[in-house]
This record gives sequence, C-alpha cells and structure tokens, in this order.
Amino acid sequence: MKHLNNIVQSLTKDEIRFYKLFVGRTKQTKERRDLILFDLLKKSPDKKLSQKITDKLNITSNNFHQLKHRIYNDLNNSMVWQHISKDQQSKSFRFVLLARVFKNKGELELAYHYLHIAEKEAISLELFEILSIVYTEIIELSHELISIDLKKYIELKIQNTNVLNEIEKTDLLLAQLMFDIKTKQNFSSSDPELIEKLTNNYASVSKNKDVLNSPRFKMRLFKMYSRLLLQEKDYKGLKEFLISSYEEFTSNGIFNRSNHNDKLTLLTYLTNSLYKLKEHKASLEYAELLKESLEEHDGFLSNKFIFYYYNSLVLNYSVEDKPKALTILEKASKNEVIKKLPAYTTFIYLNTALLHYYLSDYANASRSIARLIQQEDFLLLGELFRLKLQIAELIIKLPLHKNDLVIEKIKAIKSDYKLLLKEEKAQRDVKILSIISKVASKDEFANEVKDFQSKIISDEDNDIINYNDWLKKITH
Repeated sequence: MKHLNNIVQSLTKDEIRFYKLFVGRTKQTKERRDLILFDLLKKSPDKKLSQKITDKLNITSNNFHQLKHRIYNDLNNSMVWQHISKDQQSKSFRFVLLARVFKNKGELELAYHYLHIAEKEAISLELFEILSIVYTEIIELSHELISIDLKKYIELKIQNTNVLNEIEKTDLLLAQLMFDIKTKQNFSSSDPELIEKLTNNYASVSKNKDVLNSPRFKMRLFKMYSRLLLQEKDYKGLKEFLISSYEEFTSNGIFNRSNHNDKLTLLTYLTNSLYKLKEHKASLEYAELLKESLEEHDGFLSNKFIFYYYNSLVLNYSVEDKPKALTILEKASKNEVIKKLPAYTTFIYLNTALLHYYLSDYANASRSIARLIQQEDFLLLGELFRLKLQIAELIIKLPLHKNDLVIEKIKAIKSDYKLLLKEEKAQRDVKILSIISKVASKDEFANEVKDFQSKIISDEDNDIINYNDWLKKITH
C-alpha cells in the first residue's frame, strides 16, 4: 500500500467525485469507514498519521491495513471506469475482454461478435497492438467455432505483424535517441552507430508500401526524421520539415486524440528550431499555438507539455527581454506539475543563473547554478554537460573575486573528469579551464586567448556561457 498516499494526493476533484459515486453505488446503512479514511488521507498526506487515524476510526491496526487495501482496489477500479472511454486503446480492448467473458461462458458467437467490433475499432484507429491481440483471439476461437474463416485471419495476422514489427523497431531506436537527447541535453553527440541505424531504418521504411499509407506510421517517420535533423543541427531543414508536416497532418485530418502527443511534440520542436534560427517572433507565435493545443482533448496532456511551453517563452525572452524571462522562470518554478519533475529543475536553475549572469547579478547567478550542481539528479546528466555546467559556475564566480575558490574547483574538476578531459570532444573545455585558471591566479593569459580564438573550432551552440563572448569581455 506504499503508493496509496501518492494516488490519493494525485486525484483531481472530478476523480474524487467519481470515486465516491463509484463506491456509494449500492445503498449502505452503516457509516462508510472507507470514505472517512479516504478523506483523512486526502487531508493528511503525512504517512506517519496511521496511529491517529486508527484511534479516530476506533479500529485495530489490522483493520486499518484492510481498509487501505479496499480503498486501493476501489480507486483502481474507479479510475479505470472513469478513464477507459478517454483512451482509444483501452476503449477497444474492453471489447476483447467482453469476448473473453462470453467465450468462458460458452457463448462463442457472442465472443466472435465482440472480437469483430474490436477489430473494426482497431483498424479505424490503427491500433496495431490491439489488432494483434484480436487476431490471436479469433484464431484461437476458430478451434471451436468452425464458421470462422481461419485462412483469412492468419493472413491478416501476418500482415499486421509486419507493420507492427516496423513500428516497434522504429520506436526502440527513437527511444534510445530520445534518452541520449534528454540526458546529454545536446552537449555531446549521440552514438554514431545509433544515428546510422536510424538513418538506415528511415531509408528502409520510406520505401515500404505496406506501412506508408498508415497515418500512424507517417507520424513515426515524422518523429524519426525530425530527430535526425535535430542531431545534425540542421535547424533550417528541421523548421521547413516541421512546418510542412504540420500543414499536411492538419489538412488531412491526421491529428486526433490518440496522436495528440505527436502534435504537441511537433509544435515544441518547431518553437525550438525557430529560436535556434533567431526567429524569435515566429517562435513565440508557435509557442502560443502550443499553449492552445494543450487545452485540446480536455487538456489530458497539458501536464506533460506545460514545461515545454515555459521553456520556449524563457528561451526567446532571454534574448528579447531578460527581466520578463526571469518573471516567467519564477512562475514556472512555482508550477506544481513542474515541481514534481526533478529532471526539469536543471532548466529552472540553469536559466535563472544565466539570466542573472547576463544582467550582471553575479551573486544570484552563483547561487542558482550552485543549487543546480547540488541536485541529486545532477549526476544523471551526461558527463560532458556536467563538465560544462561546472565551467559555467567558474566563469560566474570570477566577477565575485572568489579566486581561491575557483582555483580549488578547477583542481577538483581535473580530478573528477580526468578521462573526459583527454578526449577530443573536451579540448575546447580544457583550453577554457586553463584560461580561467590564469585569470583567477592573475597570470598573463592574452596569448592563450589568441591561441583559443585562432585554433579552437567554434562550437558556440554547445557552450553554456558562450566562451568566445566571455573571452572578448575579459580582454576589453
């Protein structure tokens, strides 16, 4: 029952109302202790209140745990019944469940009837996973119901399996790439072998006529190609591809509740690519379109994407209006949804630090980036990204005249990232560390700056604080 408190605290007002109607659907003459306990758990999320609750309800510890178990099961059933019709896969799968019920009752014709309904729904919504289950159920049912055209369903099963295999293969590659993007924050490239696999997969499925007519698979191709462009940092190509894809999917009526996640992803990528191209006005316009889209389909994905809306505002206003960007960041940091997602605190603390830094408020900048580095999730970030964050902290601390601390931190960085600093991808950072060390030690660094500016390959997209801009600042 360790998850019960979290479940109760996560419920919306509508879900609470539905739960109470659900458990009260039969008349009860006795006082409902489960509802009393539910209300107590909702008001008092502290897990240490069990003794007070047992005293208030006048029940034993054993009865208390039985009551919690009952609430847990009732909540699970209530949530399923409330939300099953809102999810297309669940809605279709319920017909499979009905078919199984009637099959077990020996009503084979009724079982086939419900499987036929499930098949129609799954085909119309391109729910290939459900179709696979439906065809398996029909083939098994044919052992007893000989009126079923077995040959037909074996062929359909094979055809569906081919499509499903292509989708799953693509999804697995995309999952690996998305994990790379999220953990490395684009500060180091993904595994070249993975990119090659994705490229080859895209070339292969682009010629597969069995899947190309599927709107659902078109969405898969969109996700694959957009991520490949993102990895190549081809923001102009990405922008053009995203706009044409959005117009095609909109005009053809492809967007719906089942692929709403992909629509919101597309708009998120579009706002970010426009930002990279310095088209800030257009980026903010698409950000507002993203916000409007969050409210579609009862806003069921709003919590998942609200961060990305704030992200696009902060990125653009960081260029256009830094004080406004700080105000938006403060609002985002108080958002209950964002606060529950520790991975996103990186964005909050980092951008707060950078905005204060560019506004010359070095004390607040230093505090923000220090909090970021102290987060438990910091160690889950990509190693090169962590290194760059710590270099940014050093640059922020220099104007505060904490030179001794900077020198000590450089020693720690060289020890912690000993192997990484030997790699080619970190040589830009190695040179900057050397210059920072000389600045902090008040040694001559002009020649090193010239050497960096003339020989080190520019990679400003991957700098947290633009190294070239910082070097200009300290040499003028």
